[in-house]
Amino acid sequence: MSERLPKQSGGKKPLNKNQLLKRNRIRNARSIRAEAVAASSSKHASPSDLSESGGKLKVDQFMNSRQFEVKQLQLAMHNSKGASSTRIFQALPRKLRRRTASHNVRRIPKRMRNRALREMRKSDQQQTLKNSSASSRKTHGLNAKQLYRAKMSIKLLRLASKSTSMKLGMPLDITSSKCHVRQKIKSLKRMIKESSNPNSNIIRLNNRMGSYDTTGLNELASTPKGRIKYTKRQKHFAWLPTHIWNAKRSHMIKRWGYQVPWAPTQKCFKLTHRLGGDTCASDGALCLDSSHIGTIVVRDSNSDTKGEFLKSIIGKLTSGRASLNKYRRSQTLFQGLIYSFSENSPRPLGPCDIFWIQDDTVVLRLHPSIFTQVFEIFIQYIDKLTIQDCRYSLASITLKGAKALESLASCLRSTKHCTSFEQFKDTSKITDHAILPQRCTFAFEAIDPRHLAAPKKLNDSQRKTYSSDDILSLQVNYPQSEINSVLKQLCDPDSRTRSYNNQNTLKEISARRSELLATTPNHINKTTIPFKENSDPSIPLVIMRRPKTSDWIVMLPWFWLLPLWHQLNRIPRVYHIGLRQFQQIQYENEQLYFPDDYPFTQLGYVENSFYKREASKTKWDRKPKGKKINFERVKDIHHTQLPAYKGEIGDFFSSDWRFLQILKNGLDYLQCDDKDLKLMDSKKTGQFGDQGIRIINCLNDVLEFHKDYETKVTAEPLPVEENVPITLCKLSKCQTPPKTINSNTSSLDLSIQPRCTIAISCRFLERGHPKDNARIYRISEEHLDHWMQVAEGVYRSNGRKDHDLEIPLPEVHDLIGFITSGTYHLNSGNGMGIGFIDHHSAIQQSARYVLIRNVGTNIYRLAKWSEISV
Repeated sequence: MSERLPKQSGGKKPLNKNQLLKRNRIRNARSIRAEAVAASSSKHASPSDLSESGGKLKVDQFMNSRQFEVKQLQLAMHNSKGASSTRIFQALPRKLRRRTASHNVRRIPKRMRNRALREMRKSDQQQTLKNSSASSRKTHGLNAKQLYRAKMSIKLLRLASKSTSMKLGMPLDITSSKCHVRQKIKSLKRMIKESSNPNSNIIRLNNRMGSYDTTGLNELASTPKGRIKYTKRQKHFAWLPTHIWNAKRSHMIKRWGYQVPWAPTQKCFKLTHRLGGDTCASDGALCLDSSHIGTIVVRDSNSDTKGEFLKSIIGKLTSGRASLNKYRRSQTLFQGLIYSFSENSPRPLGPCDIFWIQDDTVVLRLHPSIFTQVFEIFIQYIDKLTIQDCRYSLASITLKGAKALESLASCLRSTKHCTSFEQFKDTSKITDHAILPQRCTFAFEAIDPRHLAAPKKLNDSQRKTYSSDDILSLQVNYPQSEINSVLKQLCDPDSRTRSYNNQNTLKEISARRSELLATTPNHINKTTIPFKENSDPSIPLVIMRRPKTSDWIVMLPWFWLLPLWHQLNRIPRVYHIGLRQFQQIQYENEQLYFPDDYPFTQLGYVENSFYKREASKTKWDRKPKGKKINFERVKDIHHTQLPAYKGEIGDFFSSDWRFLQILKNGLDYLQCDDKDLKLMDSKKTGQFGDQGIRIINCLNDVLEFHKDYETKVTAEPLPVEENVPITLCKLSKCQTPPKTINSNTSSLDLSIQPRCTIAISCRFLERGHPKDNARIYRISEEHLDHWMQVAEGVYRSNGRKDHDLEIPLPEVHDLIGFITSGTYHLNSGNGMGIGFIDHHSAIQQSARYVLIRNVGTNIYRLAKWSEISV
């Protein structure tokens, strides 16, 4: 008989049988049994052992007497954790939860399937059969409905061209010649014929998977043709090899001609910090499909000069860095900036990776936004160089974390014995990759990753430890000849095409595994399909360590990436990430991320001033009026309120580098010849010269000039590539010193002459954290003593730090830079931001302290900055 609630319950429904069972199960799980003190006490224990009257407590006897209660407490905590999970699908981790798992038993781990089947039988739930949807339709050619429509279309076209009554019923302008009836009938017949022989359209290929090499030789490569079903979706934005896999698990963005994963759908900020950061907590790996990074293979056509012309071109592109023997002869990966070919002042385009295969062959990995510009530079020397556009023929995976090499070693097997693969096996056991040498490259020919039924660690019982001598052997016994032979195959279109020879389909892989399981009695060999040298394909593959970013790059042919990706993501503690997580890793390592943290380049300036600005402004516009900040009414931002600006200064939704350029150039103009700085002139209004140019007499005029400039640019936009407001230089020495600002300088030069800036990272010394586009101010000499006391700490009488001090406000002209990426740093436990400050202002500072203020606020935080080497 079911239990009923009393009448005073407010008329609630009585609990049914299942609800009562669930309530009792939770109560039993949370109940903690206790043991009487008399029963637990020992024979020789005195009554005062457990007394609270001030007697001496014997800890060991007390713990032994309470041992039963401690075990019951742990048992209750364990039972209560899973008491509310009534179904096995509710006990799955968040990564494996899917809506389809509620009826498809194959979507859950094998260890849970028996219990899931029992629960499904108990509830009479229908089970999903394997390949039930795939077996109901044809996988090749036309299905029955499409074949019927094609045949009926041919009959109707023939009838319409012969029947006089149908011709009279049609409009006069519609005739057989104008409608191309014969061509349409031929195309329909061809379609029906191809559907009867589904392999007729891929006879020219050497595999049944449809894999082919798409390389542009001395020209830009065409976008690879995917399935006809997705042709319209790939018309303007190419798909990466893992697009369909990532589209189900990540947020995708369309940028730079690709559809790239932006971030996983699940929360992964802390996970990325633990696994991808340089911490001891990393016990896994993060992987990113980085095939959107374009690859160019350049070879010197003149073999007699030993690549001297190619050396000069690479040296000119990288300001003489990548052509050094350290990178050219020793095969060390170069990471740095690449510059345009400008005779007067070469402009930085962005970061790049350069790897020399031989003296006359080099591989460049470039961001897709600057790929075309660099390719056009090489095309100018087409008579001396051979250029390959390998954007769609070479794919890559970026891995980060302690188990990056171990996870790769679980998926890859070499086709034959080679020194590089043996070194890779030994190095995969190392979790601290910082101890490895700067030149750490592995290259070998691998078998199809699908030959492994599941990723499996390499069993090497002979090697249990890895000493310092083994690390040195990576440099001494570097197998350069083996690595060069594999790299030549990887950079040759014909070799990449041969790697697809006899590429097996999933059905053929399954058939070979079933045959192996049926014929092979040895259980050890049942998991791996043996490699047949005469028929099975071999994959040229290279694994390179990038010392600057401390991650690993795996490069292989385009259509071999997806099999490796599937195996890689089956390994426990290996998670996929997107561009957002890669930016987080760069931020935590205090490194710049392209293009967000590169405002001194054309692409970085456009990213900040247009794309990110429009996104922030659109988000602000969508908010209701009562919930969005009115930037023009923010009070107490600066000590002196100038008439030119009310509230926030500069652009509200971006880092206004144009404002910084005009402000700092205007300050140099007003203070030239040791003049005193005048903030504003209350006796005069704005004055203009003969040509309508504003006359600069005080700081307020400089701010008014900036407003005039923004109005002019809005009406007539200027070319971005010719007017980037800032340049990058080093703190010790300015690479591109600006022209001297003197009294003869025209006010137009304030917006033309770029400002030299340095890249810095700012760490907060107090609470709070910076946000993107936060303003950076210098500390004036009269306020320096106050902020130095704040840096040391001002404490109250109770010993706690005082955060409610009255702070002196800076002036408008104390602005020296902006934060490009800022948030809370999980590793250091405080706020940190990456930004740029004016070079001239940084030199004049006696202490490396700055003030940071987020946009739309009047709260200043003290931070200490350090320079970032680019």
